[in-house]
Amino acid sequence: MRIIILLALLAAGFSSCTTAEFIQHTPTLANTGQHTDKDQFTGKLLYSTGSSSSNSIISSSGPSPYEKVRGIQTQGSYSVSNALAVQASYMHGNEEGGTEESNQKSVVYKYNRNITEVGLAWYKNLDQEKKFFIEIGTGTGFGKFKTTEVTSVIAPGGRFYDHSVLKLYLQPSVYYVTKNFCFSSGFKLAYINFNNIETNYSDLEKTNRSITTEDKLNTTTLDYFVKGDAFLSELPWIGVNFQFLRSSDLGKKFNLNQTDSNFGIGLSFRFGQLIDAKK
Repeated sequence: MRIIILLALLAAGFSSCTTAEFIQHTPTLANTGQHTDKDQFTGKLLYSTGSSSSNSIISSSGPSPYEKVRGIQTQGSYSVSNALAVQASYMHGNEEGGTEESNQKSVVYKYNRNITEVGLAWYKNLDQEKKFFIEIGTGTGFGKFKTTEVTSVIAPGGRFYDHSVLKLYLQPSVYYVTKNFCFSSGFKLAYINFNNIETNYSDLEKTNRSITTEDKLNTTTLDYFVKGDAFLSELPWIGVNFQFLRSSDLGKKFNLNQTDSNFGIGLSFRFGQLIDAKK
């Protein structure tokens, strides 16, 4: 309860900051556990990619802006008791944003994202067979986002816009776990604050590109996600994981990007009493 109150107070403080349309948003894939008891570890190593519903660039007259997203994410969750787990994840992403005119794509912006998230999750069994669970996670994220404008037919290039990121989130979910499979779904409400902004854009360029002139800005996002794991019968500690996440910018502040999709696929790992009990 104290953690939730603290998140609410910090979110209220963030709401007083100015928002802007320029900054792109890349959601991290959801980190949830598959815990049924104490002393269990679950981990993921994922390749991720994604897309945006609209990536409007003010300088472009082309009808079809685009964004290319790719990255690597790692996730881990460890149950310190039969009701509480600690979680951490890291994302490194490389992206390109541009325009498409006369079937010719031009890269306008390149993005480099690094963000780490840490938090706690409370989980509870909902059936006698200990297969169906509810989990409520909360935590914070912090990192550095860098944007570089490259030389193109519509932009001179040589400009940058870098900033730090602070995220607070609340993440309820449900999951169903068996010997060979696990499925989970839920949503993630996040308050995101951008600070320590550094840029070499002129005042006129900021106006033309809808770039904020403020030192801080913020928005709120809502992510819906589904995740699935399939573990090997002979090697039950390793498996394959897939994830899908749909992120909506509730304030519609990310350069008119109202929704983002993120997909991930990779390896799953699990160790502890979960494996021992289900051999």
